[in-house]
Amino acid sequence: MDRTLFQRLTSSELDSYAGELDHAVEHHVRWLNGISRALLCGTPPDNGDLAPEPHLHCHFGRWYHGIDNPALLQLPEFEAISPVHEEMHKVAQQLLLAQQGNAAFDPALYDRLIHLGDQLRERIGSLRSGFKHNMNLISLLMGKVFENAAEGVLITDPAGIILSVNHAFSEFTGYSAEEAIGKTPALLRSGRQSDAFYRHMWLTLQNEGQWEGEIWNRRKDGKHYLEWLTISGVRDEGGTITHYVAVFSDITTEKENEERLYRLAHYDLLTELPNRMLFYDRLRQGLLRARRSRRRVAIMFLDLDGFKQVNDELGHPAGDELLRQVARRLTGVLRASDTVSRFGGDEFTVAIPDLAPGDDVSRVAQKIIEAVAKPYYLGSHRAQVTTSIGISLFPDHGEEPDALITHADMAMYETKKGGKNNFRFFEA
Repeated sequence: MDRTLFQRLTSSELDSYAGELDHAVEHHVRWLNGISRALLCGTPPDNGDLAPEPHLHCHFGRWYHGIDNPALLQLPEFEAISPVHEEMHKVAQQLLLAQQGNAAFDPALYDRLIHLGDQLRERIGSLRSGFKHNMNLISLLMGKVFENAAEGVLITDPAGIILSVNHAFSEFTGYSAEEAIGKTPALLRSGRQSDAFYRHMWLTLQNEGQWEGEIWNRRKDGKHYLEWLTISGVRDEGGTITHYVAVFSDITTEKENEERLYRLAHYDLLTELPNRMLFYDRLRQGLLRARRSRRRVAIMFLDLDGFKQVNDELGHPAGDELLRQVARRLTGVLRASDTVSRFGGDEFTVAIPDLAPGDDVSRVAQKIIEAVAKPYYLGSHRAQVTTSIGISLFPDHGEEPDALITHADMAMYETKKGGKNNFRFFEA
């Protein structure tokens, strides 16, 4: 952002636009959370998301397309937002319409939606940085915009000594201006980042004049919080850095919401195991590594013998508890690098990657059988189930996830036919 642009934007205008942007971004996060709930939990979508041009109906879209300031419209950071925002709404609409038509959920398209959401956030961050990355920002921040900004701001000298902070800084960190001035930003260190992290940050600042990213800091009361931090160097006419300006916002809640939505999309709520979508993703990664290292991957398909009887006689709560206990037992006998998932109902799948020539898959299957067969105590009741396992191997029985899982499933049914409580390898 050049000097002329700042001359065309008054302090009040900059303050207003920054506040409007933050407000619009909050609504965008709520919109994305709402779309995820509609897709994953079946809540009704908003009618605006099904309109012919859905990107014009959301709060962020109305704010974005309502801007008429020529200086802002000419910013590359401002223009870069439009195509990502428009595509994101089209993808969301496509997923919602498919759901209404009872079509199969498309995990790749949902991943695209999440990726576009991340991309939009990055471009919004670039726009936010574009507002502030200019020498004239110092004088603006020291005035009304600096003091009333929604984001925390601190200004240091070239050595990192804090010279000034705004009100939001004190609100976020718990440190008053008097307590912070004269100290360095190390006052806020949480200990979660290594010394190498800070060395790289400082080197980037010295070489490029700017750094931005996520960082864990610590409030005065000792609580840790995650912030999005942008640090810009301010240079004099000779090109020498005279100050650093750090602008940050607390994104702890936003990050927790993202992680919560990720778990909803990728983990089984009952057992807390990876679900089918995450199992496929990890299996694909394991197969890629196996191709490079010329190693094998084992896929196991498990079905519980006698689960229906337990569920019918003792009730669904007892059946749910049994599934949770099975999940814990399976996790307990496998390596940390293996993946066990609840594939659906009383079916589980296991991926065992990076198998060396001497690794014995049969021994692992037998350990699983023995673990599952031990008695279960469900409240005042004692129950017992066993498991039938089918096994397929990469590359012997297939090279793609679908083929390997199908062949393991077929082998499992052969185990059932042969008397259950055992395992078999797939035979073509």
